[in-house]
Amino acid sequence: MEKHGGTLDENSIDFSISVNPYTPEWKGALFKRCEEISSRYTYVEWIEERFRKIFGEDTVITAGATEAFSIIGRIIEGRKVIIPSPSYGEYERVALKSDVVKIPPRNSKVDIDIALEVAMNLSKEHNTVIFLGNPNNPTGEYFRIEKEIEFLANKGVLFVLDEAFIDFVDKEKRWQIDHPNVIVIRTFTKSYGMPGIRVGYVKNKSLMDFFESNRLPWAIGSCGYAFIEFLLIDNGKFLNESIPMIRQEAIRFRKIGIQTDANFGILKVGNASAAQESLDRVGIHVRNCGSFGLTEWIRVAVRKKEENDRLFEAIKKVIK
Repeated sequence: MEKHGGTLDENSIDFSISVNPYTPEWKGALFKRCEEISSRYTYVEWIEERFRKIFGEDTVITAGATEAFSIIGRIIEGRKVIIPSPSYGEYERVALKSDVVKIPPRNSKVDIDIALEVAMNLSKEHNTVIFLGNPNNPTGEYFRIEKEIEFLANKGVLFVLDEAFIDFVDKEKRWQIDHPNVIVIRTFTKSYGMPGIRVGYVKNKSLMDFFESNRLPWAIGSCGYAFIEFLLIDNGKFLNESIPMIRQEAIRFRKIGIQTDANFGILKVGNASAAQESLDRVGIHVRNCGSFGLTEWIRVAVRKKEENDRLFEAIKKVIK
């Protein structure tokens, strides 16, 4: 079982990684540009000012969400860290030097009410942090809890909001919060369908200096730098074209019992390992959710219509 999904079988349709199945038309030109600048150092500071004009003056570019999480690990050392389950495994990894409090799921979903209640109680005596994927990985649910977060942030609770999949959420559902106790992490890995290019950013005005001084120099590399160049020129055009098609396909996933606010969701199959192996045999690779603590569930991504049709047919035949 791969920790983060993925398969070496190039003949299999990979539903285990939750990335945009479409890629920008400028992808080829991007890699040509990457080659052109690969022989020199690329300082992210050279392009960050232009980046901030589009994505906000409170942003700091990082090598994907992973680098941002690593830096956050230094901020939260020694604190009480609340991690609702099921959730992205990196939260626990970066909190190794903290006192982690895990919140069990309710019916396979995040028990957000209990998580917020525990945060409130712990904050009375401890420096408290809560990690929250929004939309959540692996369930795909999006939480409308902006008022609750603002209330607890004012009480001193530090929120780490992982919005890696926010681009896939309907725009009318999204909300934003600007608070010194709220760190927002985003990445382009998922929404641009290129997980091999490590570019993301963190939003928090009061911690900008800390993130800038702790990120690795040249971490985004030449391809990451070139990606940002094309991203700024594109200015959202690719997402405006591709995301509506994915949202439309996500609605079709209800026919197999999956409702999601993102581009992936979970399905109860009885034995996740057995289901994954059976689907692999017919060329469909899914994510076994055992690493999330959900041994009876698989996670599947929303792909193109013809690929989704094959998934539906395979599940009908294989999953009892």
